[in-house]
Amino acid sequence: MNAVHWLDTRGGKYNREISGGFPCIQGYNLFKVLKWLKLTGLAPTHSGVDSLGHVLYIKNELPEIYARTYKFLEPMDYLTARLTGRITGTQKTMAIFMVVDNRRWGSRTYHDELLKLAGVEREKFPDLIPNDGIVGPLAPAVAEDLGLLPSTPVVAGIGDSNASAIGSGAVRDYDSIIYIGTSYYMNCHVPFKKTDINHMMGSLPSAFKDKFILVAEQGTGGRCLEFYLKSMVYPQDGFNTGPMPENAYERFNRAAGDAPAGSGGVIFLPWLNGSIAPSENPYMRGGFLNLSLSTTRAHMARAVMEGLAYNNRWVHAAAQKFIGRPIDSFRFSGGGALSDVWSQIHADVLGVPIHQVDDPLNSTVRGTALLALTTLGIRRVEEIPELVKVRQVFEPDPSRREIYQRIYTQYRKFFEKSKKIFTALNACKADRGTLPDNLQLPEGERHV
Repeated sequence: MNAVHWLDTRGGKYNREISGGFPCIQGYNLFKVLKWLKLTGLAPTHSGVDSLGHVLYIKNELPEIYARTYKFLEPMDYLTARLTGRITGTQKTMAIFMVVDNRRWGSRTYHDELLKLAGVEREKFPDLIPNDGIVGPLAPAVAEDLGLLPSTPVVAGIGDSNASAIGSGAVRDYDSIIYIGTSYYMNCHVPFKKTDINHMMGSLPSAFKDKFILVAEQGTGGRCLEFYLKSMVYPQDGFNTGPMPENAYERFNRAAGDAPAGSGGVIFLPWLNGSIAPSENPYMRGGFLNLSLSTTRAHMARAVMEGLAYNNRWVHAAAQKFIGRPIDSFRFSGGGALSDVWSQIHADVLGVPIHQVDDPLNSTVRGTALLALTTLGIRRVEEIPELVKVRQVFEPDPSRREIYQRIYTQYRKFFEKSKKIFTALNACKADRGTLPDNLQLPEGERHV
């Protein structure tokens, strides 16, 4: 069948089924969640956006495909399998399935109790190799096709959030990044395994020996900009405003820069597919708050940028408690970091310097390359911060502190006060699960 997209929530109800029950805390059976957190550092998301939720969707609703499935793989492990002919995984890549024992870095065993809790079979998952291992040499046919030597080693893969930290130069403990691509997240390397289920944050095995990486995944990031442009500025509908131009994001950036700090009081809610960190709720949704007759599209464009920055500020506070120390600056990478406007907004909203990474769009692929070089002993991990350049540092503007504090306070209040409304509107739809609109497939073409 087609790959299951990370935004797919159709397995949410099955996650809730396996993790619920009395006694209950935040929707989780107390004893089950303690087991998951102790062994993995994670718990099944209520929204079902994790890999376990995707497997459970296939098992329950597509049983014939589940039965025929040899192994469930993350994308990076699928690619290394195609390159080498050897199907493998690692503790760090399989962590999000929540069936691997993560208490000790480097574990290569699936845990029987976790498999039982999830209701899945060990044989459906690949054998594990070391986190910093080499899968094998290129398969001869692949080497010929790529024009490489058959002896070329293929290094074990890595998740995008971990690769982005490496490619942003944040490899020392507690050096933190904000990444905005299609999704957005905040992370840093830490020397310990820990979980904060209240804020949906945890540290998972890193690629580097005895290191873990804090992952605070927030959901839709740059996708919010895309949604605004495609749905409200250049929709392909009866308004006939024409196709979206190639420089649409540059225009968006200019418009946001023309609007004042605070966007005239307009607040954008970025939870287009539910919220994850720092407060998971699959029923939350996005929108614009406090529109008036004086609101312009420039106000709304800037509000989108500020809305994501407010959520990053919320995560920033939780992350500092998680690591037990202040985070007094961030490296900013991903496509969002191409924008000087957005870099300055983050500096002003978070109140800390923002180090805009040079060539931020390629931070993830750069991190993957740097990992390969360190795995092969060509470079040392300690060299990486100097290899990744910072283009510019954005300092907070004190004149904007008051307005951003006032709006951020209301942003947080609205989240709490609107939960019941969003639940009433969206609970039935979420229980059915959703496939992202851009992935809806014509009838008869869903499975290939």
